[in-house]
Amino acid sequence: MKNQVGLWIDHRESIVVIVTGEGEETKKITSDMEKHVRFPVGHRQVPKRISETTNSPGHLNKYYDKVITSIGDAESILIFGPGEAKGELEKTA
Repeated sequence: MKNQVGLWIDHRESIVVIVTGEGEETKKITSDMEKHVRFPVGHRQVPKRISETTNSPGHLNKYYDKVITSIGDAESILIFGPGEAKGELEKTA
């Protein structure tokens, strides 16, 4: 049996499940991305400046590189999760 991978991913973390003929392995990878600050419409408070080290495109690229490395030589990959991370990962690969 070849390696098959299930990948749940968003900008903050991913869960990788690798299934082989010998069993399965689960990995959790975190991006250390800060949660986005959202304010209700009309809210006057100015959000804190977001750290460039943890919320920059370069930071996400490093995270996606870790995810791709963890997948290894999978024959098939099922990718799911909320948001845009799935498409961004595909562009990175």
